[in-house]
Amino acid sequence: MTDAQTDVITTKTFFRLPPESDATPLSPDEFEHRFLQAQADTVRAFPNHPLIPDEVRDDQEKARRYFGVWQMNHSFFAKMFPSYLMNIAAKCPYQDVRREILHDCWDEEVSDPDADGMCHIEVLYYDSRQLGITREEAEAFEPTPVFMACMHALDNLSRTLSWQGGYAAVGGLESIRVAVKRGYLDKGEFEGPWAASANTVEKLCGIPHGSLMNAGLHQAKDQLHGGGVLDILKKYATTREIQEESFWAIRTARSFRVITTREQIRLARAAIGLPADELVVT
Repeated sequence: MTDAQTDVITTKTFFRLPPESDATPLSPDEFEHRFLQAQADTVRAFPNHPLIPDEVRDDQEKARRYFGVWQMNHSFFAKMFPSYLMNIAAKCPYQDVRREILHDCWDEEVSDPDADGMCHIEVLYYDSRQLGITREEAEAFEPTPVFMACMHALDNLSRTLSWQGGYAAVGGLESIRVAVKRGYLDKGEFEGPWAASANTVEKLCGIPHGSLMNAGLHQAKDQLHGGGVLDILKKYATTREIQEESFWAIRTARSFRVITTREQIRLARAAIGLPADELVVT
């Protein structure tokens, strides 16, 4: 038997626009502002990077192992990311959207002229090799349950949301660099103690300047592809429900990525003998 009270019980594991919400669509510029602000707010609410351990600062061999394991484990996301994008392309009817997705996937899985012709997954292997991680070790490493849960959760968003919501969740992750460039958050807020990124890592590891490619490459490529995602969402996220779904999607997806980054750091700590039996996610 049901009544007015029990009929309104809903699950919170997927997006649903509250019935009292304003249905008036936001303008494209206001939508873009809210989208970038949602990313920035999520990063600030869910800080990403702890301090670099003293053991890493004081020992180049440990530094290479620490950052090598961190980089190696990023490949779990990098290998899945094009599949998420293709889930969205498969259900999107617009050629301009599919074209942008295919350009992104070409860089990720085939060849990027800005990476000496390597695809982005190969760039990760290249950087890991500079830090002492062989391709064989990287391929043999098993994803932890935390990685599995987050990777499948992102896959679920790309499949179950509207194509706009899925693109906001997955493609929208690349727009974090647009948010940084436009001042929605500082680079240090996003990258923490690694704000100098490749330069810092190379110095700590005692390898020549310019040895690492991935960080600098993605600072540029995320601005390029992230800007493309924003242009598409401004064009096609034209109802208030789709717009609000997009904000929910990017907040959720960014939170998953924070968790996987923390898991990368936890495993990097374990690789050099530091305590690493807890993953703090709040």
